[in-house]
Amino acid sequence: LALVKRQIETSKIKPGKTADKWKVFRDASEARELLGLQDRSLAVLDALLSFHPDTELRQDGQLIVF
Repeated sequence: LALVKRQIETSKIKPGKTADKWKVFRDASEARELLGLQDRSLAVLDALLSFHPDTELRQDGQLIVF
């Protein structure tokens, strides 16, 4: 139920909303224990973010990296 609630909340994000990818990474790193993230997960996230061409993550943007 928590996952469904989170998906509903996510769908209510205002169009055009952005976030700095490195701020998101720093925040996730600081909240690592609370979020239950392992160091490996953060390393993968860091690698994926480094390949994303833009600094800003947009709610309506393509968040796919190769």
